[in-house]
Amino acid sequence: MLQIHRLSFSFYIFLILLCALYSCDSYVEGSVLYNIMRKLKFRVTLISEQIPSRLKNYDVLFLQELTKLPTENEIKDIQNFVKKGGSLIVSGGYHKMMEIFADVYGLKLKSLSNRLDDAYRNEDEPFFPLNAVNRIQPRAYFTLQNNQRDMANLYGAGNQAVVATLKDGDGRVYLTTSDYLFNENGLRHNENARLFYNIMSTFPTRARIGLAEGNYYTINKNRDNTFISFVFKTSWGLAAVYICLILFVFMTLRGRRFGEPLNIREKNRRLSSEYVHAMTALYQKGNTRKDILRHIQEKFRSDLGRRWRVNPNLDTSAFMEELTLRGLVDKDTELTNLIRDLEPVGDISETQLIEIAKRVETYRANTNMR
Repeated sequence: MLQIHRLSFSFYIFLILLCALYSCDSYVEGSVLYNIMRKLKFRVTLISEQIPSRLKNYDVLFLQELTKLPTENEIKDIQNFVKKGGSLIVSGGYHKMMEIFADVYGLKLKSLSNRLDDAYRNEDEPFFPLNAVNRIQPRAYFTLQNNQRDMANLYGAGNQAVVATLKDGDGRVYLTTSDYLFNENGLRHNENARLFYNIMSTFPTRARIGLAEGNYYTINKNRDNTFISFVFKTSWGLAAVYICLILFVFMTLRGRRFGEPLNIREKNRRLSSEYVHAMTALYQKGNTRKDILRHIQEKFRSDLGRRWRVNPNLDTSAFMEELTLRGLVDKDTELTNLIRDLEPVGDISETQLIEIAKRVETYRANTNMR
């Protein structure tokens, strides 16, 4: 027997889990780029003063529009990270930053007289064959030119690349001279979003990604506040605060009782046919068997619609067509015949009503609709 205080405990546990899930999924910790990568199931660390870069903890380093130039030692560490098998993505239109990385990898940065709004795929064989994108919208003011190394010109105008890639040691580097391509506005374009997805699809599932936007930090400048930053500036920290708060409320109210303990043991369900039989006997004089049939029909269609995400108010043919499109298999047209027989046409006897109710109950049991 379960008592009411046990039910309260279960309710509080449910609230704790709900708050934790809300904190982890809905709390916007970073930019649109950060949240998209989280949705793609990558383990993303947002590099900041509180959480500086630790290259040994990443599989991929993503540098988006750095306005503060990395130091010479930081550049060397990034080069070593790539040579040992890491992947590097550098995206940005800031001239000095791109000039540094272009020089590091033996490329040349060239200014354009006019902004390049459309860039086209330059390879006969697409670098990403499974989801090839022929045109992107980079809005770039600079291009990359191959100076000393083998470089794959992925997108650009002629031999001038705005998106390029090359191998370095055991790792790979992706470079784009566009700060627009992967920012919030740029990713609204379908072609840009597909290119981003193509690049991310080259990394392993659950890859560890370090994302630096605007600034690249390697030294913790605020060590004294690390715990506070973790609690109030990360999703898991906020989830812990919610859990502690709800546990405190539960412990405070734990001793309260609301009347005598209730026995909430679930009794055996009655079959739909028993319900129909009782209702039919009750309303026989009012000749409401058609109303009962309509009630069964509406409930059954509603359950089907909720399970397969189909509007239950559609006419029968459209309703069945949508169910089929959603993947429902109507073996021997059993469901079609059942829905048709549930439509009240003319008078219906008590025996017929009970028989239809049994068919509905059987279908529910066979398809696990309970």
